[in-house]
Amino acid sequence: MHKKDIAVGYACLECKKVFKKHKYTQDKFGNWEPIEYEVVCPQCSAIMYETGSAFKAPKVSDIKAWSKLRPLFESGYKFSPDFGSPFEELSVVKKALANVPKSEFQKPARKRSKNA
Repeated sequence: MHKKDIAVGYACLECKKVFKKHKYTQDKFGNWEPIEYEVVCPQCSAIMYETGSAFKAPKVSDIKAWSKLRPLFESGYKFSPDFGSPFEELSVVKKALANVPKSEFQKPARKRSKNA
């Protein structure tokens, strides 16, 4: 009997590593069936989270980036090439807000309006 498997990426937030595990299998008749098992890390036995197809793992030493991923994965977010990166959207908004002065007097004197 000939079988095909589809592997999906899973991230362990404790080890800060990504592993591929099989999620579906196909029998010789072409029927896809989900593989049912609890996805745990092979190193520390912690629960792993499905990452999605567009996930690129940060370095193991980048603790700040891994801490940002925890709430996303715990809420069920999966990285997809169709949705873009949630971090890029936040950085664009922060850059746009950084250039907006909070009051007229935070601008240089030559750029303030005469009425202020």
